[in-house]
Amino acid sequence: MTTTVPAPERPRTMGSTRGGGDSRRSEEVRRRRSMHEKEGRAGYALIAPTTILLSVFYLYPLLQTVVYSFTDWNPGNPGNTQFVGFANFAGLFAENSTFPRALGNTALIAAIVVPGSMALGLVFAALLDGPFRGRSFYRTMIFAPHIAPTVGSALIFSYLLTPLGGLVNQALKPFGINPVPFLTTEPWAIISVIVFIIWQQVGYTMIIFSAALSTIPPSYHEAAKLDGAGVLRRFFSISLPLVAPTSGFLVITGLISTLQIFTQVFVLTAGGPLGSTKTVIYWVYEQGFQFFNGGAATAASVLLLVIGITVTVLQLRFLARRDTIEML
Repeated sequence: MTTTVPAPERPRTMGSTRGGGDSRRSEEVRRRRSMHEKEGRAGYALIAPTTILLSVFYLYPLLQTVVYSFTDWNPGNPGNTQFVGFANFAGLFAENSTFPRALGNTALIAAIVVPGSMALGLVFAALLDGPFRGRSFYRTMIFAPHIAPTVGSALIFSYLLTPLGGLVNQALKPFGINPVPFLTTEPWAIISVIVFIIWQQVGYTMIIFSAALSTIPPSYHEAAKLDGAGVLRRFFSISLPLVAPTSGFLVITGLISTLQIFTQVFVLTAGGPLGSTKTVIYWVYEQGFQFFNGGAATAASVLLLVIGITVTVLQLRFLARRDTIEML
């Protein structure tokens, strides 16, 4: 009987092994690349509706506003529009222009409203941070003015400040104080507008600060208690430094929203008395829809946009630099 012995298997060379590995790696790379391309197309498809809407209702009007700022565009007669260069921007600061005062009023409102609403919001957030009965009710009452319709709130506020029959003047009457026309005299008009805006925004800052305070580990406060730190000491040494990034966010959003103040002024004072409460946006409204001076209105809008972008960039750079210094 003859036995057949199988031939020994030839050993594979390094080149064939390496070639098989390279082939598998290439196939894996192609598969991942194909998967990323599919995900990319799906992502573009998902953001396409939002991109189209933003382009139609934001980017196109923005570009149109920039173009009109260099023309003598009249909304009532757009057919005779001519290019005038930088004349509209120069006219904003002409000797008889009321724009500088409107810009100053806006800066004053922003300088008081932003830190004022943040300070009160932080105080309310700290007071309502611990668990106690009725905390949700108090938070809701403080936050309600922020989501209430601005026109309705301003009408109620103006009624409270009327010289005859207003609740505020009725409360001052027992102290021998004569009725004060808050909304028609200086400086009470702009003070009333500032108080109203702070009353609106303090609820928003409180909610943001409450969220920031809730992320602070309780062990920090417990360790400080063991060292004998009181409530105020823990607040200024632990809570306040740890909510600093949130403060930077609120400064940026607060400045942007304050630069766009219009409805509050329109309902409460209509820019009076004598322009003492007129803001940039209200000035733009007057020039564009009352005087039909579209070139000046668009120029002021572009200038306000540049100011807002500049302030935001400077604030972001300051926050980034501060974070870098703290890390060092």
